[in-house]
Amino acid sequence: MNSEALKRGAVAGMIGGVVMAMWSMIVLAVTGSGFWTPLNLIAHTVWRSAPLGASFSVGALVIGLVIHMMMSMILGMVLAAAIAGVAPLRRNQAVLAMAGMVVGLVVWLIMQYGVWKVVDAEAARAFTPWVFAVGHLMYGAVTALVVGTRAATRRASTAQGLSA
Repeated sequence: MNSEALKRGAVAGMIGGVVMAMWSMIVLAVTGSGFWTPLNLIAHTVWRSAPLGASFSVGALVIGLVIHMMMSMILGMVLAAAIAGVAPLRRNQAVLAMAGMVVGLVVWLIMQYGVWKVVDAEAARAFTPWVFAVGHLMYGAVTALVVGTRAATRRASTAQGLSA
């Protein structure tokens, strides 16, 4: 594992995290829970004054975004490390996306039924489980695909540099 793979994972995790956040925010707004609810609930885990519903709060926005992006980057680096160790994953986008979705599903199960209930049961109950699950599946697929694409682009540019 090298620093380039970790950087790829961090960037891929941020991209996957944005996809997951936008999915969650839009779906919860459409279903009546509120656009700001996901960030509020994330912020509530460390700042109990954050709203549990749809209200807008600058503090919750900042805290929720920071926590979500940091977790997304860390999990992206873990996923990049896992992908780096399995060469066939890097060559097949469908397999790559499915592997990422499996990771996303595992993370969702751990967060939904373990960590979040222990850290902030009130916020965990307030986040619609199927929205949270689909968001994690999307996160995993997008992050794995970006990691794989960036790795392939890096290898291609290195090969071109060597042949020039």
